[in-house]
Amino acid sequence: MKSFSLCLRLLFVYSILLVVDPLHVSAQHQAGGVPLSFGMALAPSKVITSEIPKPSSVLINEIETSSSLPYQFALNLPVDFSIKNSGSTEILKDDKRVWRLSIRSSGAKALILYFNRFSIPEGGKFFVYNPSRTQLFGAYTSANKNPFNTFACPLIAGEALVLEYNAPSGLALPDIHISEVAYAFRGFTDYEENNPIPSSGACEVNINCSEGDNWQKQKKGVVKLIIKDSLGGRICSGSIINNTSNDCTPYLLTANHCGRYSRPVDLSQWLFYFNYEMPGCPNTTPGTLSSLLGAEFKAHGGTEFTGSDFYLVRLSESIPDSLHVYFNGWSREDIASPDGTGIHHPEGDVKKISTYNSPLLTANYPGNPNPCFWQVFWTYTVHGHGVTERGSSGSPIFNSGGQIVGTLTGGDSACDSGSLNLPDYYGKFSWHWDKNGTDSTSILKYWLDPSNTGATNIGGRFLGISHQQAQAGIKLFPNPAHDNTRISLEDESLIREGVRFSVADMLGNPVPASIVKELSPGNYSIDSHSLPSGVYVIIVSGRNFYKSFKLVKI
Repeated sequence: MKSFSLCLRLLFVYSILLVVDPLHVSAQHQAGGVPLSFGMALAPSKVITSEIPKPSSVLINEIETSSSLPYQFALNLPVDFSIKNSGSTEILKDDKRVWRLSIRSSGAKALILYFNRFSIPEGGKFFVYNPSRTQLFGAYTSANKNPFNTFACPLIAGEALVLEYNAPSGLALPDIHISEVAYAFRGFTDYEENNPIPSSGACEVNINCSEGDNWQKQKKGVVKLIIKDSLGGRICSGSIINNTSNDCTPYLLTANHCGRYSRPVDLSQWLFYFNYEMPGCPNTTPGTLSSLLGAEFKAHGGTEFTGSDFYLVRLSESIPDSLHVYFNGWSREDIASPDGTGIHHPEGDVKKISTYNSPLLTANYPGNPNPCFWQVFWTYTVHGHGVTERGSSGSPIFNSGGQIVGTLTGGDSACDSGSLNLPDYYGKFSWHWDKNGTDSTSILKYWLDPSNTGATNIGGRFLGISHQQAQAGIKLFPNPAHDNTRISLEDESLIREGVRFSVADMLGNPVPASIVKELSPGNYSIDSHSLPSGVYVIIVSGRNFYKSFKLVKI
């Protein structure tokens, strides 16, 4: 059984998602709030559970023993669930409709829902959460649309989840149809559990160990990809990447072998996870993470056997400032860097860092005659001997200047003692640039240098004010608090932008922002005397910055 303190911590993580200022919600695919059933204490016994037979253990074993790429972590099971043929409906006294359905598949480490139809009428709200209510996603609304009329919910830990739809009873029913459920059988660590076993190897190094101290900007662009294709659910890594216009177009670079089996409609259901990392060096509980949904194909180059193996997409959703994303810079110069790092999500685990301190070598990947790869040998560092694993595919390798110079195709390194010093191979960025073909769908040049400046390398940039600035520039004290606590903005640029406050309890119920009083420019007082004892979420935001605090009232 999970401890109360752990559940409280997880509720805090998800309550942050519920109270985001509307300025930031507009770019995300969740409108926030809580389902009606949470506040009305509707009986869970009235929720109908639909059981999905678990996949064949023989089939799962075949996948687990296969070395094929990209890394498959889930099987997509066909289903037929809609609001018209499944679940149960209650009409409340205030004439509100509550529809709920529980979906369960025995033994699943996690579940993802794929919708081949998703249309919510204006005024309706759709939520997905786990039975213990420590994971909550939504509300999804009429704003959640794409050209394919598809949708996917973020990954829910465990073997069961609950869907809930809230709307006035007279409103037309939504057209929602779940056609597939991704059954995750590996590649996922439930850090809610006591003593979880990480999915990646023991030699891996967390990004916030000392090895990552000089790579805190670059890590903010590295993303975990949950890929949908015709064969199942797969995991890769990738990076948000800058272009010469420096305009924050949301391009993401990964490997071609990650996307080669995905149709355009499948791309609309890819999930992109940001900030999935440990807050410090030890394996404890990951910090807050967020996901965006959907992408559009732009260009690709070969596979591991025919070209430099790159795949470029543009995210369908705008990246909100609150994610503090860094658009990584790049170099297309064919120059071997003497040292650098790789940042990735091995086996779908939290973000890791691998370090090299000997020059990259030009090489051809086994079976590919072209000299279009960087060969790298990783080195031992103070906290381990970071390597790559399946799930790291598509991740960036950085030169000594912090620029992307390649994307991971594969290799032989692993955490067993006989493989730590074996090489890995990254498709060269210089080859991605213009050597895989001549048209816009086979080169990076067309997309990352749209004005044809001829730049050979560019730096990265943050979207809005950097996370580091916001972290350093906003303080809350004392905490825990009794009668009053203070918020201080120590960075004048934050003060000039103007500031907003959102306050909520642990269930996401808003607390009047009038409890916050301005004492002087950049200094504010929170009248915590008027609050019942408990834990609250304080969000401080401006046009280009966002920071959340957990306030304990004693």
